Amino acid sequence: MTNQMNKEYYFKNLEAIITDIIFFGNSEQDLNEETINNMWRISLDLELVKTIKVGDYREFFLKVIQNRQEQVFRSPWNHGMIFYLWFDPLACQLRFNLISALHGRLPFQCNLEFVENMDEIIIDFLNSPFHNGLPLQGY
Repeated sequence: MTNQMNKEYYFKNLEAIITDIIFFGNSEQDLNEETINNMWRISLDLELVKTIKVGDYREFFLKVIQNRQEQVFRSPWNHGMIFYLWFDPLACQLRFNLISALHGRLPFQCNLEFVENMDEIIIDFLNSPFHNGLPLQGY
């Protein structure tokens, strides 16, 4: 299979994420359930990372965001949702989540770094040397 076919197959497999149904909390007590049900993880193998560009992921995430916006607009709840994206370097995964805006904050206690756009996060992910796992010392 060519790299282009592998890339197309990879993004075809991610299409289920685009249309996944989100969980809407309607109180602050629903934060934990939202973080569990509305978190997605994306990984990539080292061979495929050579063919995927920032724009490929940007296009994917714009489709995800559009779908989530449509779900929010159709929901019976009177509040928005917060979309956030991060790179988990230890797992070498792009991760993203959606929580109800009524929480007013993200569900963790660490320093946040806000970026102009998602490209910086995607670049960190694509440039990671650990797409095939972390090296184990002494084995």
